[in-house]
Amino acid sequence: MAERNAHADVRVLPPLIFLVPLALGLVLSRRRRMRRWAGPRLALARVLGALAVGLFGWATATMLRAGTNPEPWVPAAALVTDGPFRRTRNPIYLAYALAYLAFAIWRGSWAALGLLGTAVRLTNRLAIEPEEAYLRKRFGEAYERYTAKTPRWLPR
Repeated sequence: MAERNAHADVRVLPPLIFLVPLALGLVLSRRRRMRRWAGPRLALARVLGALAVGLFGWATATMLRAGTNPEPWVPAAALVTDGPFRRTRNPIYLAYALAYLAFAIWRGSWAALGLLGTAVRLTNRLAIEPEEAYLRKRFGEAYERYTAKTPRWLPR
């Protein structure tokens, strides 16, 4: 029974890990925003936003097709290694980072852009590390092989 209920020890909702630094950055840059390149900046924000939505949808659909839940506090029913998971172990978190980047660019916030690295480091610490420890325990050697060939964040 304990094994069935075991799950990653993620104690913070992963989207909040990105939303808090983004909100802080937006508040800090209320008066100092990017003024130049408004047209190209908005176009870039739209492209990044579309990539974020597409990647999030693809990763979520891939997990659901494999019979597992994308929420880290729900026990994993399967190790998903196809779809976007072939190129990155964390496509949903990568989608969050792209959405953050898109929003910060759209709003013209230098401070929010500067805090993206903080959001990524916090995500590693508060979400990815507990998830990986759980998956390592749950799937053993299969997970070790997967991590050896697939990067955590950026596709190769």
